[in-house]
Amino acid sequence: MPEDVPVKGLRRMELRSNDPAGSAEHYRSLFGWIVMPADDGTLRCWVGDRLAALIRRPADWETPGWHPVLGGRPTALLTDPAGVTATLDPGRVRHGPWAPPPRHGEPCWIELMTADTTDDYWSRQLGWSLRAGTDIKPFALFDAADDTGTRAIAGRLLVDEATAAQVGASWMCYLAATDITLVTDTAVAGGATLLIEPREVPTGVIAAIADPYGTVCTLLEDPIGWGGAWS
Repeated sequence: MPEDVPVKGLRRMELRSNDPAGSAEHYRSLFGWIVMPADDGTLRCWVGDRLAALIRRPADWETPGWHPVLGGRPTALLTDPAGVTATLDPGRVRHGPWAPPPRHGEPCWIELMTADTTDDYWSRQLGWSLRAGTDIKPFALFDAADDTGTRAIAGRLLVDEATAAQVGASWMCYLAATDITLVTDTAVAGGATLLIEPREVPTGVIAAIADPYGTVCTLLEDPIGWGGAWS
């Protein structure tokens, strides 16, 4: 992909876990992921023919949690001024506004949570532009464009310094859930913590859980496309 063409979505999400097998089993119970061990020791988690996530142990210098792998650019590790990272991969995009609608258990949105305004960094590196998303002032949308139009590709939420210090600046991973109440009930029964009960927000009906190992994700119920209502 030429450098002046915007990145249009994800290859996959990467879950860096200190217990990869336990994490894979937890999310398999929620979403029915097909979990396949690879020769390099990673666990590849599929929804049908689309790779939803790769689970592996973090390197010594990496923080456990979700990490986006964006498609269509030469391999690179990006790190913004706040320390938030994303990986570029030259393969095709599987998840995003130009990809097929997300199925149960697939990544369906990402949101940059940060106390610092690093918008210029991501816009410059990924070819995205920023616009206000709603009347919620800390929230904005990153857009990508091609000759078919402009589409929302990620969110950006500014959090206060205390929240950033507690949870860290990071990308929030959203996963599609056909029945959000069933998924949250199953997650809690399996040792997860329900952080946000199902509720209506501008994106759609969401909930947030911390899995048994402390990794947080947001669920988005039955999104019609990438980003739910933003599609």
